[in-house]
Amino acid sequence: MDIKSLREQSDLSFDIATAKQNALEKARSRQIVAHRGHLFRADAETINLISTLKQQHSTFFILDVNQNPCEITDPDDFLNLLITRNQEALNQYHQLYQQLKKR
Repeated sequence: MDIKSLREQSDLSFDIATAKQNALEKARSRQIVAHRGHLFRADAETINLISTLKQQHSTFFILDVNQNPCEITDPDDFLNLLITRNQEALNQYHQLYQQLKKR
């Protein structure tokens, strides 16, 4: 390989890594959900927390992204909202990731 082809490969690798990082950040920002005047992340940690708490309590308090307490009075609806948003964001990220793999 000559210097030119090495440089092109290096530039392509850098561009792909940057695009992947940007796509992941975009997916994380799409996971933000508004509920009852509070913001929550629809990530695996929050989904697992809600799922666990709803097994023991019909209403409970959790902290939002700003560390403010919020009473969850409808855990089933809230959990469905979180799962739906999580899967939408991850599906879009997966599609972008597949495009990046083809480069």
